[in-house]
Amino acid sequence: MEKVYTHWKAFIGIFAAVFIGTAWAGFNDGDHPTESNLVYEVKASNPVLNRKVTGLVTADVDGVPAEPVDSFVWDGDGSVSTPGMARLQIDPIANTGEIWATWEDEHGEWTYHQVTFAPPPHATGLRVGPSASGTELVFDDPVTTNVYLHGDTIAGGPVLPTLFNLLATWGPAAVTLNGRPFNNPFDGPVPFWVGHTMTSVGARGEDGTVRTVSDEIYSFAKQSEGAVDHNDLEFHVVFHDAPGPAVPANLPPPHAFFYHLTFEDVKVEIKH
Repeated sequence: MEKVYTHWKAFIGIFAAVFIGTAWAGFNDGDHPTESNLVYEVKASNPVLNRKVTGLVTADVDGVPAEPVDSFVWDGDGSVSTPGMARLQIDPIANTGEIWATWEDEHGEWTYHQVTFAPPPHATGLRVGPSASGTELVFDDPVTTNVYLHGDTIAGGPVLPTLFNLLATWGPAAVTLNGRPFNNPFDGPVPFWVGHTMTSVGARGEDGTVRTVSDEIYSFAKQSEGAVDHNDLEFHVVFHDAPGPAVPANLPPPHAFFYHLTFEDVKVEIKH
């Protein structure tokens, strides 16, 4: 765990040095942050905030509870619809582009902005190949396409069932709350959070639950049994501190602060 934590702190520090002072720059339908022969564009709305304070708050960040918090609420208790939208426009070959999201919760108005991509210290996907009877893990790719994540893949923790992803990203993200920087106090003198997005098949039902193929509530112990909806698309936006010493009161436990949105209305365009 210490090795992973050191890796993430170095990762965040490097990008802080590069991007501190960079002006905030969203984009609209007329903007094209990358010029590429291959561009994925995702537009998402109708976000669901998956976050429940599970006891007396013992830690917070600028008034937002950090511990004890369940950020996956598989039983649906704490999965709450909220106003918001997101837009992603990215070249998965050049690993360039931009992610922009806005939403509201009980603490106010949030924004998430990411323009840089870097791989995490774990596999960024499990891909079928080189034949239909085999699989291979993808490493050191900050923007991956057509991969499986979470569940029993060992590419990401089993916090969700095994999800097929059209597109997944990692890298440093800037976050604001009510127009002010929402800075990361856990990983040194830097403002950035560890950011992660997934454009995946559906994992959460209309009642907010995440379930198994036998219709039980999903859990770590059932990581090989998670049910998904291949006729549905979800866009996940996550930001958190670098994994550090265990915080057993939190889900997931390696993080002192974790924030997780699932956008339920998703449109994807692939331009070439």
